[in-house]
Amino acid sequence: MGCSVKGNGKEGALIVDGVPTGLILNHAYSILGVMEIEDPGDARKPLRLLVLRNPWGKGEWTGAWSSGSAEMKKYEPLMKTYIKSLPPDEQFDLDADDGIFIMHYSDWKENFSTLFLNLDFPEDWTGVRFKSAWTPSNSGGLPHSYTADLLARYAKNPQFLVKPITDCEIMFSMAQLGGRLPVDGQYFEYPFTETLKYACVAVFKLPPGARRLEAFDKEAITYLSPIKRERENSGRCTLQGGQTYVIVTSTEMPGATGEFYLSLYMNRFLRDVEVKRVFSPSDNNEAKDEVLPYFIPEESEKVAATAPTWKLELVRESLPYMMTDEDAGAVQSSGAD
Repeated sequence: MGCSVKGNGKEGALIVDGVPTGLILNHAYSILGVMEIEDPGDARKPLRLLVLRNPWGKGEWTGAWSSGSAEMKKYEPLMKTYIKSLPPDEQFDLDADDGIFIMHYSDWKENFSTLFLNLDFPEDWTGVRFKSAWTPSNSGGLPHSYTADLLARYAKNPQFLVKPITDCEIMFSMAQLGGRLPVDGQYFEYPFTETLKYACVAVFKLPPGARRLEAFDKEAITYLSPIKRERENSGRCTLQGGQTYVIVTSTEMPGATGEFYLSLYMNRFLRDVEVKRVFSPSDNNEAKDEVLPYFIPEESEKVAATAPTWKLELVRESLPYMMTDEDAGAVQSSGAD
């Protein structure tokens, strides 16, 4: 887990009522742990604390429960006992200037505006990914009014068909390239307008027999994400078995270009879900998109792990009989010397 403080386009120190807090705007902090400890002074109200780390290895929160604060001095024996109870690789020094600090949950909730979660999907989930891009021929943007031409223009955007055999839960993530990465050797500053676009991702239910969305249809929306200029925009919803859907990725304004990845996680095996890239007639596929997705490496390991032992052994035993001389690299003799 991680968190950050939204800075409305600014980077720098978070100052509250003229006092520096030690926190940095638009900067990611990792959450190392959460704890609920019984307060010796009030057993009815436990202490709810978080352990956070500035990845820079320096620069810490200066408010309540910070190093040297009144709260830390009062409860230092209790905190040291808790730290010693942690596994050796999770223990830390309360007084070290190493970027690790403690905050009360109420202070954390008041100061931080964004929480990031890295999900570890169960073994029965499948993960696939598309590499794609908005190009001049497929960047349709969002319709700013409900006129026929703007609704049809939206359908130029990249579309990804999903059709499960049975009811299926799906989580999807549209990730743009990181704003801090250089482009042709050039670095940009936050909010990285040169590389990050205002964008959103939507899921539409298609009518029977349809294979792509022909125009924006608010009545067909199953899910619509917020429009935001961030590296990742994600969502989660349930799809009906036998129903065809398309996931549409769109920038806010038409003509905006840029690369992105669309990752799909489903609680079904891939053999039970049809997943493919579909194109509008005007899309020249300048991004050279593949029609079929590729397995997300961490998820493909699960596929191998869930194959029954008897099937793996059968394949190993059958492999020599399935290979021909040509497969083995031998040259077939024509009978001539």
